[in-house]
Amino acid sequence: ITPADCNSIETDAGVALDLVNRHRRDGYVFGLFRVADAHELQLENSTVLYLTLDVLETECPILSRRHWESCEYSDTYPMDFGQCKIITYTNHLLKKPQLYGFNCTLSPVPPDLVECKDCPVKLEALEVTEQHKDIAEKALKKFNSEGNHTNNFAVDKVERVIK
Repeated sequence: ITPADCNSIETDAGVALDLVNRHRRDGYVFGLFRVADAHELQLENSTVLYLTLDVLETECPILSRRHWESCEYSDTYPMDFGQCKIITYTNHLLKKPQLYGFNCTLSPVPPDLVECKDCPVKLEALEVTEQHKDIAEKALKKFNSEGNHTNNFAVDKVERVIK
């Protein structure tokens, strides 16, 4: 195992992060903040990458399946940051990287780092409760009854509540 080439690793890190985002089923799309560590193992016809990436949550829900580079980062409410340890395997003949495994840990950005001193309203992220899901269901029920939609919508999951 040797340190990866710094000039080319950011592209590989972006591809690895895409694979992680595609594998996840809840939360928000992770965006690449920086490559903290990268090593590779060269085998005969393949490469194994061991990456440690610092990531930030974007405003895009993971179910949107949007690419992380096309997602915005919030400047008005707290977001999560963290680190992902990722292992990818690439067969040089197929040239298609595969996700071998990953582990991501996230923490909220401390409020004093996000606080907007000139903002007229202070926003606060709340823990999601059943009451919030009930409120969302009532709002969506009203939306469904007032609209001329061919389909009705239902709440699957409440991801974030901002006060």
